[in-house]
Amino acid sequence: MKFNLKRFLVGLIPVALLLFSCEDDLYIETDKNTYYDDISDISALNGHFFSTNYDLSGHAGTQIDLLRFNENSSGDYYIDGSYDLDMNGQGYFAITNDGVDLYLQSRNTNLILKCSPIAQKAYISMDNVEDNWQPSGLAYDGEKDSLLVLYRNRQALNQYRLRTLSKSGDLTSGGDKHFSLDFIEQGPNGIYAFEFYNGSFFMLGVDTTQTDALIILDQAFQVENIDSILDSTVVGLCFIENELFFSYRDKRIEKWNSY
Repeated sequence: MKFNLKRFLVGLIPVALLLFSCEDDLYIETDKNTYYDDISDISALNGHFFSTNYDLSGHAGTQIDLLRFNENSSGDYYIDGSYDLDMNGQGYFAITNDGVDLYLQSRNTNLILKCSPIAQKAYISMDNVEDNWQPSGLAYDGEKDSLLVLYRNRQALNQYRLRTLSKSGDLTSGGDKHFSLDFIEQGPNGIYAFEFYNGSFFMLGVDTTQTDALIILDQAFQVENIDSILDSTVVGLCFIENELFFSYRDKRIEKWNSY
């Protein structure tokens, strides 16, 4: 998720209060309230959207839920189910699906999770990549029945690496492709979410003017189109048939365009 200093500092408040409390009255905060959290990337499955809360509470214990969204009569989406993932400290989750199960990857680690739409876990595994590669998005390739995992080189922030992985728990690699995006900012954000649709890569990122953008690349990683996104709270994307939807921090899910 795009870095926000104010939200980060707010998230540190509970930790600071804990450190300055009296040792005799030491209390570890484990409360969870996903209502106040931002959401992350989205995926559409079985007539619902799915996402996770981006936990900034600083609290201990399980803090991350799989969130299910439904559509009301006005065409707006609301949370109609939440399922405990029994996890903490993972930050922003990229998410995709293969038509049956959901797959998630933490931006903080190389962890990849496979689970059902009610958060029943099939496996939690780690992709075997070097520490300098930061997760930057997760998608599904239906033609190869494989996961597509995007990484950014922390040592050269304009360099990206796309890995094709099996859906099995061993995450066997089916090949790596390296490419550069010089028009993407080289700060903390870069590309943060993507989808693979109709032979093209649809990516969300922040450009060198600090503007969020939808970047469409062909399979040779050449630019097909770039659209600026004026709402900087955008955090995720997914397709329902030919319609592209965006998710926003405040739990909005809205159609962007048709392709």
